[in-house]
Amino acid sequence: MELVRSETQYHVVFPDGTALGEMNLQLEEALNSILEQQYSLEFEVFAPTRAIRETISKATKEKDAISRVQVNVYGTRAASKAVGRELSQRKIYLQRPECVRNGAVYNNPHFLKLGDHEATVSVPTSDVVEPIVEKITGQVVKEAITNVYCALTRGQNLVALEGDRRLRTPLLSHQKRALDFMSQRENGPIPSEYLLWKFEETEGQSCYRHAVTGMISRLQQTETGGGILADEMGMVVASSDLMINEWLQELDKHFDDNTKRLLKCVKYHGPSRERSLEELRDTDIVITTYHTLASDASNTKNSLQKIEWYRLVLDEAHIIRRQNTGLHRTVAEIAARSRWCLTGTPVQNRLEDIGSLLAFLRLKPFHNLSNFKKSIAFPFDEGGRRRQLAIERFTLLLDSVCLRRTKNLLHLPDQQNRVRNITLSPEERSQYDQTSSIMFRAVRNQAEMLDQNSTLGMFQVQLQLRILCNHGTWQQPFSWNRRKLHLLDEREAVEASLGRDGEATCSACRQTLPLFGTGSEFRRYADCRHILCSECVDESMPSGENQASTRCPLCVPLWRPANQGHRPKQGSQEDTYFRTTGRSSKIEALMCDVIQDVWVTKRHVSPKTSNECCIDSS
Repeated sequence: MELVRSETQYHVVFPDGTALGEMNLQLEEALNSILEQQYSLEFEVFAPTRAIRETISKATKEKDAISRVQVNVYGTRAASKAVGRELSQRKIYLQRPECVRNGAVYNNPHFLKLGDHEATVSVPTSDVVEPIVEKITGQVVKEAITNVYCALTRGQNLVALEGDRRLRTPLLSHQKRALDFMSQRENGPIPSEYLLWKFEETEGQSCYRHAVTGMISRLQQTETGGGILADEMGMVVASSDLMINEWLQELDKHFDDNTKRLLKCVKYHGPSRERSLEELRDTDIVITTYHTLASDASNTKNSLQKIEWYRLVLDEAHIIRRQNTGLHRTVAEIAARSRWCLTGTPVQNRLEDIGSLLAFLRLKPFHNLSNFKKSIAFPFDEGGRRRQLAIERFTLLLDSVCLRRTKNLLHLPDQQNRVRNITLSPEERSQYDQTSSIMFRAVRNQAEMLDQNSTLGMFQVQLQLRILCNHGTWQQPFSWNRRKLHLLDEREAVEASLGRDGEATCSACRQTLPLFGTGSEFRRYADCRHILCSECVDESMPSGENQASTRCPLCVPLWRPANQGHRPKQGSQEDTYFRTTGRSSKIEALMCDVIQDVWVTKRHVSPKTSNECCIDSS
């Protein structure tokens, strides 16, 4: 935009002359003083579109409609000192601009130059004009990450390597290329275009400069030692007991009989797990869980941490994306020659997610998360050209250490979108109308029967009606006596609206768990609203109970005193949520679509297909 002077004040205007707003009085006085001295100056104005839109949309009064803009001042070098003096007298200080005209030489009179170095003039914090920073949202991060993934080239420059002869299942084409990537990252050589430490000569001396951070090392740095497999399709530390069994099934499925007889595998999980260091050292593959490792560390029984492993693989590695958690510290302390992270979502809500994975991988200089923040995360948050620089650096970094492919490699059938208009059965329509009547009456009257901590509004009404459309007459008629059960269903519906990135926190071990997808195994308890991961359910369940119990093990002292062994009475049919019989027209239509052409459109047909499998051998 441009800065235009009218008879009374300065306005910021678009190229077509439309005014965005007027400059504040402080800057206006400074500009008047400068122009009175007849310096030949030009002004350019830049502003973040998103921030201005948010300000305007929220402003209800004139004094609320205030936005920061960046004003670039262009003039002769001879005028710079006088201009700087006039501005500083009014406590206005020039900052480094985000955008500069092509061919212009940057010269800031408010920077103190000492030889080849620059230092800013020290001014009170309250007087410094803050840089324009665009608000970072999850959508902004996702769009940037999507663009970075599309710019990666590593997967296109890999050759197909045949799998070991001891595998009974032939590898698919993309798996053979992944094997080439893993071989490069573990043992080298890494192609020169994907090396991050570049050789150069500085002041007549040989050195290596890091392409992302700019750090210099006189010694050549090792860049092998593992990496990140982040293929979009889900393909060893497993995320749960269920995942352990899946890994064991994969080993049994893909190795030939002779190898399976010779291969020694240990499931390091549960109270009876093997703790002998001698036995563990003599094992080829050990599969355990994050929670088991954390439990060992807290009880000083960290057997696995006393061994230096050949290869350490984290399945669902995004679970450790927060470096300050106990889970991250526990796995990061395990010594291993090679370290791997398997995850389809290396970045979920912020760039620091993958920074934590790099810290686990111990890939210098990103073994220190602060270096990742300084070189990539912070510049990204600043926006403008700094963000573009951060994206370029991030792309370079990911192409070196991460392999990311999409489902397109599997040649799956194209997605088919079909809109179905569902007609409720007479019984469903009757129950729908009854529920609607009850809830709308409650909204109108704000009935006192509601929980004191719950506010009933249109959102809850819509949720209940949507849930009823799903369940049909399988669901019991709405009743305020079963309000807690309905609240639980409403909460699950809200969580579903959060999408795949929604999270829950275990009430016992405090680890974060994805609400949906692999690694999301947890139990909810309606009465106390505790959430327990499957590990804590196993370890906290009282003797004689099983996981099918609907009672929270954390609340045992409340519902069964230690000197009493009787069980509370089971609830009546009236207290249950679902009926034993019913019908859902929506689910019936869904199942009709699912089974239609099921052998042609619902699965990937390929002889002897294989999932990608990583082996942890000591």
